[in-house]
Amino acid sequence: MTRYWWQEKISPHYTHRYNVIPVYEERTPHQHLLIFKNEQWGRFLVLDGITQFTEKDEFIYHEVIVFCPAASLASPPEEVLIIGGGDGGVVRELQKISHVKKIVQLEVDESVFKACQKYMREIAGDYEDARVEFRVVDGAQAVKNLPAESFDLVIIDCSDPIGPSAVLYTKDFYQNIVRILKPHGRFIQQASIPRFFPQYFRQAYQEAKDTIKALEVLRAPVPCYGDEIAFILGSKDGSSAAHPKTSYQGRFYNPAVHQACFALPTWWQELMNR
Repeated sequence: MTRYWWQEKISPHYTHRYNVIPVYEERTPHQHLLIFKNEQWGRFLVLDGITQFTEKDEFIYHEVIVFCPAASLASPPEEVLIIGGGDGGVVRELQKISHVKKIVQLEVDESVFKACQKYMREIAGDYEDARVEFRVVDGAQAVKNLPAESFDLVIIDCSDPIGPSAVLYTKDFYQNIVRILKPHGRFIQQASIPRFFPQYFRQAYQEAKDTIKALEVLRAPVPCYGDEIAFILGSKDGSSAAHPKTSYQGRFYNPAVHQACFALPTWWQELMNR
């Protein structure tokens, strides 16, 4: 069995190194896809040289991106749209919310979905569930044609604003998200790692803030990323999401953690307002 040290270049001056066993590789029509296995992190997905998640800590990311917006709604979500999320972790967490009646998922790269279903099936939700509708389509284009006010919650589980995900961080895209949200609806999107990619964090926040009545930033510690990841969370009616109205419990998430996620370091606030 072949083992070697694989290096993830975070910046010109900093890298992460993993002792890996290669599992799968594909150059899809959209990006370079790798799946490795590591003794500490388990199997993990890499897109265009950047680690997306590992089996050992993906639950932190997926619980925050689902339960923080869901718990902050006046009533639990019933109709949810996912853009991206081909690994299936968001579907898995949404299926734990009994009130959810419909999950529509738009994934541009079918190869990501197929590879994760084959090699990391354990982290994914149940795609045989009648509530789940999976479409291989460009999410940025598809939202233009979705009916207005049709979703309680939109979860944008994408990579950073480079490559195929760049179109998911524009004013036009955020305007379409607001249009398809119900009056009380919320959306959430990952906004990169401020420590390593402050430019992506600022871009996500700045592009969305003029479109969204109430745009908030939250954070979560995902160990394999090397620092905390940021999320932007917006509400259509202008209300804050900082205080949960429904109590959910995960391996990481709980109501106290929910509120703590909204406590931002001063240097994050300074980045947001530059």
